Amino acid sequence: MRYFLTVLISKAASFALKLLGRKATTTPGRIALKLYPDILGRMAKSVSGEIVAVMGTNGKTTTNNLLADCFEADGKQIVANRVGANLLSGVTAAFLDKANIFGKIHADAACLEMDEAWAKHILKYVTPTKIIVNNLFRDQLDRYGEIDITMRYLKDAISLAPNAELICNADDPLVAATVRNFKNKTLFFGIKEPFRDYESKIKEGKFCYCCGKPLQYRFYHYSQLGDYACECGFKRPEITFNAQNIQVFPHVAFELEGFGTLKTKRRGMYNIYNILAAAACAAECGIPFDKIAASVLNYRPQIGRMEEFSIGGKPVYLILAKNPAGFNQSVSSVLEDPRTKDVVIAINDGAQDGRDVSWLWDVDFDSMVQNSSVLSYKTTGTRYADMGLRLKYAGIEEKKIQLFAEVKEAVNQALSGKGETLYVLVNYTALFSTQALLKELEAKSGGVEK
Repeated sequence: MRYFLTVLISKAASFALKLLGRKATTTPGRIALKLYPDILGRMAKSVSGEIVAVMGTNGKTTTNNLLADCFEADGKQIVANRVGANLLSGVTAAFLDKANIFGKIHADAACLEMDEAWAKHILKYVTPTKIIVNNLFRDQLDRYGEIDITMRYLKDAISLAPNAELICNADDPLVAATVRNFKNKTLFFGIKEPFRDYESKIKEGKFCYCCGKPLQYRFYHYSQLGDYACECGFKRPEITFNAQNIQVFPHVAFELEGFGTLKTKRRGMYNIYNILAAAACAAECGIPFDKIAASVLNYRPQIGRMEEFSIGGKPVYLILAKNPAGFNQSVSSVLEDPRTKDVVIAINDGAQDGRDVSWLWDVDFDSMVQNSSVLSYKTTGTRYADMGLRLKYAGIEEKKIQLFAEVKEAVNQALSGKGETLYVLVNYTALFSTQALLKELEAKSGGVEK
């Protein structure tokens, strides 16, 4: 009776929140956990097949949702926290959303994105069959601290799932070091050979976690991702799922060696790894490759993941960039586009962003200095002045930099600029309000969201 009442109350709260226009992605879970602390463990037992935990600093939401699409393409009923609510309350809310009013859940599989710091709390109630670890970068310094702490969180989580198969990014030495001593079956995905010229300037994992000596690289893909080795014997693990014949612009496409070609309508070097992670896991779960390929081709990103709008005939891209590694890849995406463009950068320092914005000085804005395709930079958000100062010290011409206290004013000014396209780069708390603004402007202009 207590379980039934908890489900009923939580679902009623979800219904009420949705009537008020809110997303109801965490609050129902918080209510349920207060009333019935073990509710997640009870609901998770209803999943009859694979339960996949998706972890890693960047790309969790894209990887998780793409994998969920693959399961659905294979005819499976799934539980998934698709909007990125990845704490204990968010995962609980995803199960509640799948349950009927009597608390019954029919699910063949579950795809659960998990925050690295919260994963060990979630895995006390959920037993995954597979764990994806995509990458490890510094993120929210005042919450996570340095990368060693995040690695410890992951180790604590994986230790709770000794029978789970690990599907990990071989190209990231921090990931390889994190999982190297576990006895779980482990398979790796990655990119065996270089496909573009890239000199890594900013690396999280410069040193070997086995002996402390500097790692030697044959090549980089970006940041610390590449083909690395140390004289002590630590090196990039053998890659089972390899991406080759890679195309990055205008859209990502590559061949998954031994399977076939994967194409997407999306851009961004980082999406190669997101697709690789999801495809590798889907293949290990027995999903036919044609259904994986169709899911990749038709994938529609969540908010801010290279989300495209059309405003007054101008293509506008909204990109979430919340840490140095993610921001560097966003900068690369901007520079890979040969069209002339204006760039809006919105940086807030809310609790969910992290109050410490010193990470902006680790972003490679210097690479934008010589690029003539960027006509203007407009900074906004609560730390618009800090962002403007960072661009100035990167060497960008001051006449190209404009500061705006309001996001709306910055976007409107950029839309009236001469650029053929507009890129809007935001961190987390600026994301939802900026998306709402772009949707409103798109609707007024008669454009259709891509």
